[in-house]
Amino acid sequence: MKKTITGALAALALLAGMNAALADDAGPYAAKTVWIDGKGQGSMADKASKSHAEMAKEGWKFQDMDVYTEDGDMKGLFVTYIREAAPAPSASP
Repeated sequence: MKKTITGALAALALLAGMNAALADDAGPYAAKTVWIDGKGQGSMADKASKSHAEMAKEGWKFQDMDVYTEDGDMKGLFVTYIREAAPAPSASP
């Protein structure tokens, strides 16, 4: 059962990452990767949802997610968010 849920989460992450891919002509972006720790798939899903909501409030958009497993057990998630980079300050004459 754990392998099925882990596989489903990995598949969803792959699909979400493809949907969130940046266009070639997009401007510069800042990226931030966060670690979501959890002991069960349900608790990690809840934590990931909360993380998405918190990051969205700060202007970050979901980009990618990797499931970290150790000895066949899910240990956590690496979730990457992106947002447009702040413009560089212009030089004053």
